[in-house]
Amino acid sequence: MREKKAEEINKTGEDRSMKLPQEADQQRVYKGREIITAKYKASLLENKLTSIALSRLSMEGDTPVATLYPSEIRKLLGRQSDTNIYKKLISTAKTMTGHQMVIEDDKGNFEVLAMITNARYENGVFTVTFNKVIAPYIINIKGNYTSYSLANVLRFKCDYSFRIYELIKSEAWHLKKGDMDDYYVKEYGLSELKCMIGVVNMDEARVKRAKQNGASWDKIVEIANEKSFNEWGDFRRRVLERAKKELAEQCDVKFDYDPVAAGRGGKIVAVKFIIRWNNPGEKVREAISAKKKQVEETNNQYEEMTLTNLSGQMEALVGHNGLSEADIRVFLKEALHDEKEVLRAVDMADRQTGPLTNYTGWIISCIREHYDEPQMVIDGSKEKGDRVVKAKEIIEEKTNSQKNAMSAAYWNKAMKKRSEKFMEFEEYLKTRGVSMDMFTDGNEDYECGDKFMQWIKTGETDPF
Repeated sequence: MREKKAEEINKTGEDRSMKLPQEADQQRVYKGREIITAKYKASLLENKLTSIALSRLSMEGDTPVATLYPSEIRKLLGRQSDTNIYKKLISTAKTMTGHQMVIEDDKGNFEVLAMITNARYENGVFTVTFNKVIAPYIINIKGNYTSYSLANVLRFKCDYSFRIYELIKSEAWHLKKGDMDDYYVKEYGLSELKCMIGVVNMDEARVKRAKQNGASWDKIVEIANEKSFNEWGDFRRRVLERAKKELAEQCDVKFDYDPVAAGRGGKIVAVKFIIRWNNPGEKVREAISAKKKQVEETNNQYEEMTLTNLSGQMEALVGHNGLSEADIRVFLKEALHDEKEVLRAVDMADRQTGPLTNYTGWIISCIREHYDEPQMVIDGSKEKGDRVVKAKEIIEEKTNSQKNAMSAAYWNKAMKKRSEKFMEFEEYLKTRGVSMDMFTDGNEDYECGDKFMQWIKTGETDPF
């Protein structure tokens, strides 16, 4: 099996150095490479709960936090009839905080730490607090990262399949998009692979000490008391074959593998994964689509539960320069519920020397692009004013397509949900002699979104 050359990979692969979009899809999980290749042990339930949490992150100061509800967890995990979910959550909360992981960089530097510092089930709410040290690898990621559909991993039945899928998916960027015959070969040392997927318990004190003293992965496996599948035949049959079957049946990527032997006895020391795109079939695609819809509906319910009431300082912004409650909620979502960032962006907008043609759009861009004070300020000299004018021109040019895309997404979501406010808007159009079909036919999606938002703010809009 041939390995791809570096120059071939560079021509066909995606750009992996891009920054993770601020408006990350809540139906997807985003992880930096350091987390994907980390060594730790976790059960299937822990991995699934962590993935749901990673799709729900908000920041409390410099710490990533996620809030989940037992009813939605039961729904997402397909355990509607599971009456013991509460007991399992309490038990899982205890074990999640005890797990240690080893994260490494490309230079061989490593750190042993807890991924989750606190998992609490209290008053019907499950709260997961991530270690602030790993924040750069799970939120606003800069550098290499992998994203995958939450719907895919929630369907796994084997914990090892879950972790192997993450590893395989992280290498799929090497493949030509849509080319089912293309492949990429990735080799992992057998001992390192076992530590990655949780066959070896990295929580053992002697294991942590050994790693901190620079022990090899072979040595780690040798000294670990808690480990499984010591024989290659058991590991191949109960881990690799099961994962291979599960990925081929239901995922967007699949793999074959070749063992790598060394020495006189032909001991297996590594595994070569041959990675390809996968087409699991219409029945599976329909099942994944149904799960995606379930995830979307649950996320919408989650937003309604977590955003029912604005805080006092956010409520005070309603009406400020024409801002609506809907605007404030958009700001909070863009800022990952960091109220200080919202207040900072509004304050910067208020201190511009020239008029802003799109006040709310400018604030959204300020949050999304993390404008700095020296770039934008203000109060004073002509030199500063000139810089602001130039910056505004750049901002408007840069964000037009982003604003249109956001407006279109907002409209499509409104059309799908058909909320009470949307129904009122439909009645408003009728009073203007315009049906909803006429309105959508006469406007682009982003124009529909803009007009809908204008109507929410002012109570009127020009249909065409």
